[in-house]
Amino acid sequence: MRCNVERFERKQGVGLPLLALRFPLIVWSVIALCLSPSMVQAEEYRYPYRDPYLATVTTAILTADGITPRLKREAIHVPVLAGRSHLPALEGRGDVSMTLYRQNHRAPLIFVLAGIGSNSYFGLGTYFAGLFHQEGFHVVILPSPMSWNFALAASRSGAPGYAPEDARDLYEAMQNTLGLLRTRYHVATTRVDFLGASLGALEGAYLSVIDAEERKIGIDRYLLLNPPLDLAYALDKLDEWTALQNTFGPDKSKRLVGTALAIVESFSKERLDDPAVFGRLAKEFSRFTTEEIQFLIAAALQASLPEIAYVTDGIQDQRALKPTKDAARKRLRAWRDMTFKEYGEKIALPLWTQRSAEPPGDLESFAKRGSLALILSRLRGNSNVHIVHNADDVLVDRTSIEELKAALGDQVTVFPYGGHLGNLWYSENKEFTLRQFQAAPRTGQSTQAVMSEDVVQGGVGR
Repeated sequence: MRCNVERFERKQGVGLPLLALRFPLIVWSVIALCLSPSMVQAEEYRYPYRDPYLATVTTAILTADGITPRLKREAIHVPVLAGRSHLPALEGRGDVSMTLYRQNHRAPLIFVLAGIGSNSYFGLGTYFAGLFHQEGFHVVILPSPMSWNFALAASRSGAPGYAPEDARDLYEAMQNTLGLLRTRYHVATTRVDFLGASLGALEGAYLSVIDAEERKIGIDRYLLLNPPLDLAYALDKLDEWTALQNTFGPDKSKRLVGTALAIVESFSKERLDDPAVFGRLAKEFSRFTTEEIQFLIAAALQASLPEIAYVTDGIQDQRALKPTKDAARKRLRAWRDMTFKEYGEKIALPLWTQRSAEPPGDLESFAKRGSLALILSRLRGNSNVHIVHNADDVLVDRTSIEELKAALGDQVTVFPYGGHLGNLWYSENKEFTLRQFQAAPRTGQSTQAVMSEDVVQGGVGR
């Protein structure tokens, strides 16, 4: 990302006489951004894709299988909220489902949280599990709060989507998880870290504020990748892209999704340490127009909403349809084409308003209350928190990234290309990600780490 002072002046409408008066406030901040080592210069960054939408879709094939096909994992089920195992068609599923990748010795543990709708068994979380397990970490993949499992088992409101509350629910689930790992699985940890991507990064930012105040876990290091900076902006984009199906029509929309899924499936057995694989994937998706890719991104991100709405509806017993033998299927069908805006307004907002200690408001006001800007002052100066962004992220306004960098300085690294999470597989980004945790500052052992060491000394945690 190149900084251009003249362009900055034109954008701000600042003439030279006024600029001279405001020089310390404006120009020095711009110069600081230009010279900052954490602003990766475009000419030095050889990531191959300049189209941010093509870059974004390359994340579709990221899994652990592409790195370590025989990596052993264990499904763990963590009880969090009582009384959530009796929802019709979901009886007995009231625990949070996670996956554990463990070492056979004491090691740092990293929690991994991906974006909207992600679970702990497939996709981006498993990709990071493969990377970090190779580096000697225990890894626990958390399900997204915006997933049916988390909504059912850990969301107090049953209507996830409001980041401050979701982070509070995550914090409790993580504490329960660490206790279970220690007592039932005999996992001995030396420290606890956190990696979040997309919405998981925003939730991780709120998590860092909670843990800094309460220290019930004592998380040593947070790496937050491509968090949405203005949720209202991101949701508007997704709703705009979803509306493209009205332009395409139902048949073409269905055909686009089917074609995209077939492409992704055809890469399921590829090795992800070969950049040529991503080159072939990008070539396949280059056949789509920008609008078609926008629609596919929105469709993928909104795929979990019907299941969440079903769970929320069941928890609150606000049934949209009368019970029948196939009530579950009909209720899912009723929410099939739900957008984020509809979910927020029809399902979540009434519950958020009811539970929140803050003044009631509309969906946009809750989106702003749950955005990153609200806690920037509490993140500033916390050296344990590092945010990574791409200047061409398709879900973030570029100006917001510049403002984030100005606010947090060296706590933020900005890469010039990559779209939304589209450069996670790129060698420079992989090395950067691993390096953040190799050099993780020790701020004192967490409570859980100390307890784990006690277990080791007692001869159990081997």
